[in-house]
Amino acid sequence: MKYVNIFAEIVSIMHQDYAGYEEKKGWDNPDYFTEKIERLESSELMTPQQFAEIVNEYLISFQDRHMYFHLHHSEKVEVKTCGFTVRNYEDTLYVTEVHEENRFGKGARIVSIDGQSISSIRKQQRAMLRESHPEREEWDEILNKATYFELINENGDVVELELNLYRRTPKKSTYDIRSINEDTLLVTLSDFGDTDRIVNLIEKHKDDLLASKNVIVDVRHNSGGNAHASNSLVRYFYKEGEKPSTELKVREFNCSDRNVELFLKFAEKVRSSTDDEDTLKMLECGENQFKTYRNQGFVAFDFSEFIADRVNDFEGEDNPENVIILSDYYCASAGEEFVGTSKGSSKVTIVGRATMGLNDYSDLVSINWDNQFTLYYPISRLEQKTEVHPIHGKGIQPDIYIKWTPKHIEEDIDLQQALKLINRS
Repeated sequence: MKYVNIFAEIVSIMHQDYAGYEEKKGWDNPDYFTEKIERLESSELMTPQQFAEIVNEYLISFQDRHMYFHLHHSEKVEVKTCGFTVRNYEDTLYVTEVHEENRFGKGARIVSIDGQSISSIRKQQRAMLRESHPEREEWDEILNKATYFELINENGDVVELELNLYRRTPKKSTYDIRSINEDTLLVTLSDFGDTDRIVNLIEKHKDDLLASKNVIVDVRHNSGGNAHASNSLVRYFYKEGEKPSTELKVREFNCSDRNVELFLKFAEKVRSSTDDEDTLKMLECGENQFKTYRNQGFVAFDFSEFIADRVNDFEGEDNPENVIILSDYYCASAGEEFVGTSKGSSKVTIVGRATMGLNDYSDLVSINWDNQFTLYYPISRLEQKTEVHPIHGKGIQPDIYIKWTPKHIEEDIDLQQALKLINRS
């Protein structure tokens, strides 16, 4: 399939099927990108990686981080990345993680990209960074397209380096529960992608959870997944007699023909991969309503019966006594839903930085082209619209905010603060 035809279908989805198409009408400029794709394709200069970059640049127009266009690795295509991640502090980009890159380590400082200072790029490329707060900016798109950068290494020397692109290494999920002292468990969840693994892990450690005075939960880099994966953990966060809020956030689903078909395929795939009762009930509820309201535009689905069943079945626990959740900007989707649900407990304190704030548009489906490209996009929106929603672009705020500084690279400042809070209790 020609690149220009794939892009035309993507534009059609963004203008008809995407959950935010009404509010964001006119935000994009598809003609500019279409001409660029046609020019590169006709001169046979287009590559799969370049096409993915162009599409993602187009998608940025909608300012919705709950939307992705992925290029898949194959025998013909290598997905490339700059091989490291950065975070802005006082107009210097600090290397927070090195993955495929090996010429420098964590803590190295990038002071310019392609001859431009970081402050200058911030002014010119605000949309690409997606955020106005330095510690929440996303620099991946800019770095992956750069030619060279200036870096201050551990010796204090300024070095000019050509930016290399490396074959992307798949990330592995981390689900872990371990004791960090005689009274405290540390729970680490990198995502909620594998419901059965998470449920089994929590079941395996249920006696440890009930015997521990304190639990610290690290979801700072939780990229989301199935929100129901956390249900069996949340009950330990509420005292006996307490329950999460029953207030239902009304969601409107775009019941276009394409969305109905994609959701039904998604539901079938999930059903074959999990035995989780909550997930299966929610899928069945969603399927029935999509079939009922096919091609009727935006419809507020009624999940009240499902929510009531969950709340009525909920039983809290007196132990652990204290729960501290470590959050950050990289906590997204089902990760921040978990933070929001947990925050209602009198046991829970949120420490760190605000979550990403992208659940105003949610419930992702995906469409694939030639087993090479996949677009993930949301098909539901909160009835309370984007411009007035308290979480959009702001995230769920922590109870105790800790500003990110380069010191976080060498020390786990957030965990240290959590342990101090525990020691005071």
